Amino acid sequence: ELREDLWTKFKDASAVINKKYQTFFEERKSKEKENEVAKLSICEKIEAMDLSVLKTYAAWDDATKSVIELQEEWKKLGFAARKVNADLFARFRKSCDDFFAKKAEFFKTMKEELSVNLQKKIALCEKAEALKDSTDWKKTADVLVALQKEWKSIGSVSKKQSDAIWKRFITACDT
Repeated sequence: ELREDLWTKFKDASAVINKKYQTFFEERKSKEKENEVAKLSICEKIEAMDLSVLKTYAAWDDATKSVIELQEEWKKLGFAARKVNADLFARFRKSCDDFFAKKAEFFKTMKEELSVNLQKKIALCEKAEALKDSTDWKKTADVLVALQKEWKSIGSVSKKQSDAIWKRFITACDT
């Protein structure tokens, strides 16, 4: 006699639980879709960066700050759907790795360039120092002017050595 009544109560309770269960997973699926879209957007932003226009330390620093901000944003996001989450992370990681590899390459190239420029400027200093005791004023002045023009055509050197090498050169020229 209680069978129908119990069955109805059980069915009603099960329906409430199933509705909550279904709502939970629909919300989770929706949130995962939002995260997927946000993560795709982050990947696209990093991939869209034109690294060929970054020619200065400041430009690279600004770009690095942007990438780090995007990495922080990525960390704040939750998971995407299980099917795409690993692929999205691999894409994101590759984008970041490519960026930082190109940054390292730029800095290595700049360091080599600064070193070559330093060697050229040291050679100019040595030439100027060799002329400082010369008494052939006209010829020496012409050579020193040529050395100064060449100095200007050589690129920069590292900040640590810039002042010292300049003082050495100008002292030799002034003498």
